[in-house]
Amino acid sequence: MKWKRIGAAAAIVILLGFAVAAMIFAFIDAPWAEQALSACLFCAIVVPVFIYIMMLVAKVLRGRGVDRDREDENNRKER
Repeated sequence: MKWKRIGAAAAIVILLGFAVAAMIFAFIDAPWAEQALSACLFCAIVVPVFIYIMMLVAKVLRGRGVDRDREDENNRKER
């Protein structure tokens, strides 16, 4: 449970960092600022979506093979 809290806190800090960086790049008048702003906005949208997809896949895949292992153990005991 401790690792989940640390991961959640790190994710919040990273997302806030993207938001702050996006605000800073929005007001900078440099030739590279528009590209940096686009990169920050892209990451602020894609990173949480990617994490959500990974959590869904982990939830679906968790427990796969558990029933097979139990069946194998039961078969061994019967022999």
